[in-house]
Amino acid sequence: MTEDDREKGIALAEYKEVVTQFRTLTDIRFKLLTYLPLGTVAAAVFVPATSDLVKQPAIPAFAFVVTLCIATYDKRNDQHYDELVSRAAELERELQIEHGSFSNRPKPWLKYGFVPVEHRWPIGLIYAAAASLWAYLFTAALAKDQPGLIWMNFTAPALVIACWQALRYMESARSAKQREAVKYLMGQLLGPHVGDSQGRLVETIVAQPILGIAKDVAKRRVAYHWKEYEQKLDSRAASALLSAVIDLPARWIEDIWSGRR
Repeated sequence: MTEDDREKGIALAEYKEVVTQFRTLTDIRFKLLTYLPLGTVAAAVFVPATSDLVKQPAIPAFAFVVTLCIATYDKRNDQHYDELVSRAAELERELQIEHGSFSNRPKPWLKYGFVPVEHRWPIGLIYAAAASLWAYLFTAALAKDQPGLIWMNFTAPALVIACWQALRYMESARSAKQREAVKYLMGQLLGPHVGDSQGRLVETIVAQPILGIAKDVAKRRVAYHWKEYEQKLDSRAASALLSAVIDLPARWIEDIWSGRR
């Protein structure tokens, strides 16, 4: 077996594993999107008005927190999902698979007026709607014997939806800042003073709060991985070094730097 055949076999094995993980995350998402709305509606509709669900605010409060935790868990899965899609696409290009399912994945091109047809915002709205219902039941339990607080029943769900919109904006803004920080760091690693100073790189990383890396961690990681980067001083080595320090995928870092994504 030649070296090329061996490398192709390794890439193919990884590709199969990546696709398996992708299917697993997709399956988890469908289960969450099935059970959470059904459970929420069933609890709100079929539980008698005299039950503790309506009488005790602690129960809807607990359900509200659980909904937020599940939504956060699913949002973290989104990050893994995106990376698996990108890695699968990269492997398809390396394996020279023409018209691959991931490398030629269509963008969300359809719109109904100003409403884009895509995955993320409908899923987020499902979680926001479930949380809104539990917020309504929570305030209803608090205000059931106090007519003066009836306004809370309608304010709480509206506040939940407003918070969801604000979180979407924060996510977009944070993503843009993170991309800019990575581009700046790659520019330092590949700029005119390439390979110049470990200390300067550490200070620059620490000065980017969006990356959330402490100085002692950055210093230790840069020192450990610096030699491999210094041997090549190219974009692949720079992205690998940066990935090891800031815990973001090297493939994504190189894509951001090259402008491919």
